[in-house]
Amino acid sequence: MVVGGIDPGGGAGLLRDVATARALGAHAHAVGTAWTEQADGGVHRVEPREPGAVSEALARAAGELRPVAVKIGMAVGPATADALLTGLKGFTGPVVVDPVLASSRGGSLWAAAPEALLPLLRRATLATPNAPEVALLTGRSVGSVEEAEAAGEALVHQRGVAAVLVKGGHLGTPADAVIDVLVTAAGVRRFQHPRTRGPSPRGTGCALATAVAVALGRGGDLGAAVETATAWLGGAIAGARWAAGEWHLGG
Repeated sequence: MVVGGIDPGGGAGLLRDVATARALGAHAHAVGTAWTEQADGGVHRVEPREPGAVSEALARAAGELRPVAVKIGMAVGPATADALLTGLKGFTGPVVVDPVLASSRGGSLWAAAPEALLPLLRRATLATPNAPEVALLTGRSVGSVEEAEAAGEALVHQRGVAAVLVKGGHLGTPADAVIDVLVTAAGVRRFQHPRTRGPSPRGTGCALATAVAVALGRGGDLGAAVETATAWLGGAIAGARWAAGEWHLGG
């Protein structure tokens, strides 16, 4: 089950989540949290869904469809985040939360201070922030792999988040590599993979979190799920295609 906001272009958000699940051979049931209007100039409008409706839709789908995993993206604000927590009561499978704070086009997608998202992150099996997001969540400077590790450890050991995957696309790493950092209570693990040259498509964070959720739903452990998801994403980025004025993931 995928939960999040709708980007009308489909490059990111809920539509990207559904497309990712299908590309991986999984069926995705979507629960929308908001409709957004976005273009090259950034986010122009956000229309949140009524939080009670979000909670009811999530609880009903979890009870009737029995999903093997849940991926959550845009949580809109504290009221919707609380509704998601209510809707997840009784669900015992893996939950992956991508802490969407802003659009890559520019403009906020979270209507509160970043730390107000922490209760939802504590419910997650895995949180998948990028470097700017984990910096905002912890109040730390995050530009290197070492700083990403420290920020991830702060979320795990000081803020009560079970596991954090800091995505490495924004980190200062060798020019030909990307290093993602997985932090759990058991320690830190780095995942290094080649940096794909060429255009930077939208929706890579959404896609990665969904791919991890699919892998976890199929019974993989956390490390194996991250490896599987990042390998798939590398191929999808390499196959990016130009459409409607922007690059979209392939696959």
